Amino acid sequence: MTAPVQPRPRPAVVLLLLGALAGLALLSVLAADAAGGDNLVLMDAGPIARRGAPVSAMLADFAGALTIGGAAVAGWLLRDAADRARALLVVAVAAGATTLLRGISLGLSYAVATGQPVGSPRFGSDLSVFLATDLGIWLLTGVILAAVTTTVAVLDTSARIARAVTALACLVAFTAAMTGHAAGDETHEVGTSTMLIHLLAVGIWLGGLAVLQLLPARSRDDVQVVRSYSHLALICWIALALSGVWALAVRMNAPGEILTSAYVQLGLAKAVLLLMLGALGALQRRQIAAGFETPGTGQHAKSTYRRLAILELALMGLAVALAAAMSSSPPPAEAGTPPAGPAGVLTGYPLPPAPDLLTVLGAWRPAPFGMALACVLVLLWWRPGAPHRRFAQSLRLVLGAAALVLLTSGPLNVYGKVLISAHVLQHLLLMVPAGVLLGSVCVVPSVLRALVGRRWWVSALLAAVGPMLLIAVYLGPLLRPALDGHAAHLTLQVLALAAGVLTALAVRTMPRTAPRWGLAAVIAVPLLLTLGAGIALLATDALVASSWFGATGRTWWADALADQHRAGIAVLVVVALTTAALAGAGAAAIRPARPHPAPQSTDRHQRTDGHRSTDRHQRTDGHRSTDRHQRTDGHRSTDRHQRTDVYGA
Repeated sequence: MTAPVQPRPRPAVVLLLLGALAGLALLSVLAADAAGGDNLVLMDAGPIARRGAPVSAMLADFAGALTIGGAAVAGWLLRDAADRARALLVVAVAAGATTLLRGISLGLSYAVATGQPVGSPRFGSDLSVFLATDLGIWLLTGVILAAVTTTVAVLDTSARIARAVTALACLVAFTAAMTGHAAGDETHEVGTSTMLIHLLAVGIWLGGLAVLQLLPARSRDDVQVVRSYSHLALICWIALALSGVWALAVRMNAPGEILTSAYVQLGLAKAVLLLMLGALGALQRRQIAAGFETPGTGQHAKSTYRRLAILELALMGLAVALAAAMSSSPPPAEAGTPPAGPAGVLTGYPLPPAPDLLTVLGAWRPAPFGMALACVLVLLWWRPGAPHRRFAQSLRLVLGAAALVLLTSGPLNVYGKVLISAHVLQHLLLMVPAGVLLGSVCVVPSVLRALVGRRWWVSALLAAVGPMLLIAVYLGPLLRPALDGHAAHLTLQVLALAAGVLTALAVRTMPRTAPRWGLAAVIAVPLLLTLGAGIALLATDALVASSWFGATGRTWWADALADQHRAGIAVLVVVALTTAALAGAGAAAIRPARPHPAPQSTDRHQRTDGHRSTDRHQRTDGHRSTDRHQRTDGHRSTDRHQRTDVYGA
């Protein structure tokens, strides 16, 4: 029996796609010329780099979006194995193209950064020096990760592989975001974070929709798939709108540049286009998905949906072309000098005022990454078709998300740059309570349950992993890069949050057959480790990251070692409060219920006179009772439903 032949794309469709890409490439070049103007750096790089950079950036963005979106659709939305295999084939090709295009972008970025035109005699002579810079490191890391993504994508067609590819593709987007422009030193973190959100949202939205159109009609028009994708697209639309406006704001010198700067005008046009596109796409796709199975009009609804999807892809292609032009051009906001003082040189921010109650309450530095992560968690929790959630679970999720935003954007984020006490407290609170609250409501992975099995001591080891990793960061050489670089700073925050989630999951995976003291041991392990860390901070005379926290030039709280002792006290207070909360919760769980007064019996089978009772379930005379459910004499009861001995009910 011959295998079914896969339908090949028509030559006209292929030519149309190639023509569309050529048109978008031309648009990106023209837009980049308009945004760059007479910038001398671009002029020195030569025509190949000046015109090739926006084209390679646009194609790399398209390929990266196909990789992220296609892998996400294959890993979470598609239920048929054949559809998943087809989607992962597209993803593998896109990942390979991403590797090639990122490599080309690296070479063109080298030409722009060094002012050496492609093909010149000196081109490539100092490539090793360029690769040692921050920009070169991120570009090279992106190429390597894209190659790894390609390799993983061709290993298998399972959902697990698809999810692994999604994670790797997101890391490629992370490296691209770290090379983004920012207005000045104080807004570098905002600029790179908003670009990361932008790339991830575009990838899931554009890539997911494109891969869905390449599937057979039965899968492309599946109601459940379309509805699930529509919710993802809505989340991406919100993320794009907020991150796009925020990113454009930090790249402007003044609002008046909306009328004078071609760069700002391109960004504004892209933002308006994406806003209109997102609103129209979400509305139309939801309405059409609801009518797919309507008799008589279902086929018309499917045809309309596909035409709208193709139109949506075309408009999104225009937006990506404009974005590529902007990424290949310098923004109007010039990189300013760091704020005065040692703290400004170290952190890029001015030294905050001396902490008092009013000053601390008013100290806020919004972090796009933490806000976006909290919003995604809440939107996924209340997604359409989600299982019924208990009020207590929803409350814990909201509290965990609120704690995440507060800790990453609030006073601890401001003072954590210059005070070790604030830095330690911020990451400890990200672990407990933020991470623990989120871990108490998320689904326990089956891999974790299989790993623990009936061995409660494995849960204890898992509960110790998170605190040990955080302690290792503070004791080792990794803390300084986390203070100095935004990427490592975000990584440390995610690590602290994941440590709390893993601790909660470790407690939840405790086998039911484990003794009660085993559960107490699992809970005690992270508490004891954190307690030991607090005592070490309080007792030691060696300053952690002394080249940073001892060199901020503070006129208030100038003794950095005394501040480290405050950090130890703060850790001990958090451990004590956590222990008290757990003890209170445990006492409430084992408190016996109050006995309720027994209602008067209205049993018509009971006789209180001297005659024989007709009740089959009770005998009060001296004869043998036939009741299987109660025995009041001294013989062995055959009751299967009640035990009154020391083992309890």
